[in-house]
Amino acid sequence: MSEQKSSQSSNKLMLVLLILLLVSNAVTAYFLVTKHQENVEIVTQNTDLTVEKDNLKLELENMLAQYDSVSAVSDEQAAEIADQRARIVEMLAEAEKHKNDAWVIHKLKKETGTLRDIMKSYIVTIDSLNTVNQGLVVAKKQVESQLSEQKDENAELNNTNDALSEKVKLGSKLRVLDLVSGGQRMKSGTVSRETTRAKRVDKVKTCFTIDQNEVSKPGKKTVYLRIIDPNGEVLALDQSESYMFTYDGKEGLYSRKEEVMYENDELDLCLYWDVTEELIEGKYIVEVYAEDYHMGTTEFLLK
Repeated sequence: MSEQKSSQSSNKLMLVLLILLLVSNAVTAYFLVTKHQENVEIVTQNTDLTVEKDNLKLELENMLAQYDSVSAVSDEQAAEIADQRARIVEMLAEAEKHKNDAWVIHKLKKETGTLRDIMKSYIVTIDSLNTVNQGLVVAKKQVESQLSEQKDENAELNNTNDALSEKVKLGSKLRVLDLVSGGQRMKSGTVSRETTRAKRVDKVKTCFTIDQNEVSKPGKKTVYLRIIDPNGEVLALDQSESYMFTYDGKEGLYSRKEEVMYENDELDLCLYWDVTEELIEGKYIVEVYAEDYHMGTTEFLLK
């Protein structure tokens, strides 16, 4: 009887121990599973934090590269962009320094969003101004091209006008026909007779016809006569400025001048020069000028 009770007690003890063992194992298993889950969560969190930190750095580096490619449109904007770049460099350093601090990474990520918005506003402003500037450049080139074309047209027109003016100037010059000159011997003080003997010449007679010219301006014209002796001296009553005139861009003596009324039709004219000293033998050259240009030349010989 006592042996039977002892056996039952032993069985109960074994059962209790077994139950305790099972409970202990269950508790141990629970803690192990919980710890494993915590470790998994920690690893996952660390992995997520690393990814978040890497993404943050990549975004900051991209923003830095974009700022490097941005051309500021003003000194004020250039200073602001420089400040933003400096802050991005600081944030990259902070992200690396606090790479395991989720709160710091989160704060930097939030600030990155703000900086991104600021950068977008800069880019929009710069793009708009660049578009406007490009339009202005195109407009300026068009205006410059038009001005250049206008200058070319004006230059061509001026050249044409100059050419026409020169043609008109040349066309308006009078010319003489049938220009003849020679020595004259006076008889009885009124009657003259042609002579080729130098000692007998009392006057030099020069006759010509001013040709018809419809281009020339009608009105008074001053005709100059230059008689040049064989020595190259101009026969003039006086060597003073009173007998000087401008012709072909220079000044020289004239022998005789006459004012005539020219009406664009042919005009016959004879001019006389009175001999004051006996003429020398040789060839004499006679030049006729109107105003300041040459109209014709002839010559005669005295013996």
